[in-house]
Amino acid sequence: MRPGKSNSPAMYGIKRSSDSEAWAVRLSRKGKTLYKQFCFSLYGGEQAALVRAQVWRDEIVRAHPLMPRSQMAAIVRRNNTSGIAGVSCRLGPDGEPRCWTARTLIAANTELRASFSVTRYGAQAKQLAIAEREKQLKQLIGLTHVHSAEAIVRVSSPRELPPDLPVPVTKPLVARRDSRSGIAGVYHQTKRESDPGRWCARTNIGGGKILVKSFYVKQHGEEKAKELAIAERKRQLEQVRGVSARP
Repeated sequence: MRPGKSNSPAMYGIKRSSDSEAWAVRLSRKGKTLYKQFCFSLYGGEQAALVRAQVWRDEIVRAHPLMPRSQMAAIVRRNNTSGIAGVSCRLGPDGEPRCWTARTLIAANTELRASFSVTRYGAQAKQLAIAEREKQLKQLIGLTHVHSAEAIVRVSSPRELPPDLPVPVTKPLVARRDSRSGIAGVYHQTKRESDPGRWCARTNIGGGKILVKSFYVKQHGEEKAKELAIAERKRQLEQVRGVSARP
């Protein structure tokens, strides 16, 4: 089954990465971006990686309950230059403050805005803008609005991982770009130029233990030796996953 559209509840906050074979989860919470990538090669394929991404997305959504609108509006954004959320300063040609402004969006097309001239109020202009901003925030009633897809995630039962979902592997188990075999952990080795060499399967199973098995080209032939090494690598990985899945 192919994944749904990115604007569907199932795909909320999830997009296919543009620069790699992976699903990317990106959510904004309290002015910060939460991001995690689920590579197909590490999570058992495209569909398995998507399931992992959806579970992580749901956990993040539930771990961050809705905030009061006034609290959300009080968060200082990265592009803020005054240090006070909703308060900005207009500078003159000489770089000196000319006006302090307090503004708050309280509805889709309704903004509260008040400005205080430094020429008129002097050093008090900034404090007046801050006080005005606090008054404006009191008019923000209710909780923060969320995307309709996120609202569905919040009221849905926690998603459980299927019991047959592949166990994630670490990056060392993924083939390098310069791999001759195209299979991580499967490589060709030779001692001298005249030696046809051998194909090897190698897997680190943790705890300082490494599984290694070789298949000699002289005995099996080039293609057969390679096939045997690939099959052995798969067997080793199953052993690793079996250990990882133990409680």
